[in-house]
Amino acid sequence: MGLAEIRRESILGLDNIRLDLPVAGIGSRSLAAFLDYLVVIALAFLWVFVVALLMIPLSPAWAPALMIIGWFLLEWGYFAGMEIATGGRTLGKMAVKLRVVTAEGGSPGPGPLLTRNLVRSLDLVFGLLLMVLDPLSRRLGDRLAGTVVVHDRPPEPVPVLGRVPPGWGPRELALVEAFLARAGTLDDVAASWEMADRILDRIRRDAPELLEGLDTRNDPIGSIRRALQAEG
Repeated sequence: MGLAEIRRESILGLDNIRLDLPVAGIGSRSLAAFLDYLVVIALAFLWVFVVALLMIPLSPAWAPALMIIGWFLLEWGYFAGMEIATGGRTLGKMAVKLRVVTAEGGSPGPGPLLTRNLVRSLDLVFGLLLMVLDPLSRRLGDRLAGTVVVHDRPPEPVPVLGRVPPGWGPRELALVEAFLARAGTLDDVAASWEMADRILDRIRRDAPELLEGLDTRNDPIGSIRRALQAEG
């Protein structure tokens, strides 16, 4: 996989803080989809065999309905079921080392994974065009579910926040945890300090008492860790 294929795009999160993710391009996603549909087609042939056996005791008039229902359940059930069971991956994505994540880089729940696959039939027609026009290579299902497909990488130890400012929800927590997990590996030190300053500004707004006595000017990332009692 060439370097041009592994693009790093910035995702806007908490107060427009940018978080880099290795967004998967059209090439790798198309290859993963091709491999997945080979699996679906193999399962479809198996379903045709099952329907043929069922038609022996039943009326042949049921065959078209069973075929249509079976194809929908196979296509939707395979993709949605695999992604829910494996944390955003299918057999094709595993082979190409891709994963579905939220816009903040976290693991999506069953709801978004079900949603992104509901319009898969439409994406077979319009998905490629939408991916070409979108800087994050999102198809319609991704837009509806708020998901992004990225190149999979070894799991990073995510710090546990011991304190959370009032009003912060899952989106803010996911972004801050992801930032703290990656802060030491970001190439652009100035950009990482800028992210840290923006997170500190948000903490000052929501819970200024958490920053009392901390040297936020000279150690912004460490200040965030101590203010939120981040462990790990």
